[in-house]
Amino acid sequence: MEHKERNEQIRQKILAEIADIEAFSRQRELDTLKADRMYQKAIIMSLINIGELSKSFTEDFLNAIPQIPWKAIRGFRNIAAHQYEIIDFDDVQKTIQEDIPILKTALESAKE
Repeated sequence: MEHKERNEQIRQKILAEIADIEAFSRQRELDTLKADRMYQKAIIMSLINIGELSKSFTEDFLNAIPQIPWKAIRGFRNIAAHQYEIIDFDDVQKTIQEDIPILKTALESAKE
C-alpha cells in the first residue's frame, strides 16, 4: 500500500474515533465522566484507538502536523491500556473539550 493511501486510511479511522467521542460526549455534564463507568470505558477505548492508530502514520505525515503532540497521544494510549487505574478523568475531560477539537481540525486539514 502506498504511504499516502495508508496515511489517509489512518486519518479517516482517527476521525471516526473522534466522531464517536463527540457522540458519546454530546449532552453530557462535566461530572458525568467521573460517575459513569460505561462512559469512561467508551471514551478511553476511543482514545486508546487514536493512540494506537497514530503509531502507523509515516514520519512525514506526523512532521507535517507538528502542533499535535503525537508522542503524548501514544503515551496516553500506553497508560490507558496498561495502567488504567491511574487515569485522571479531569485530564480526560480536558482532553475531550480542548485537545480532541484541535486534533480533529488538524486532521481535517491534513488531506494529502
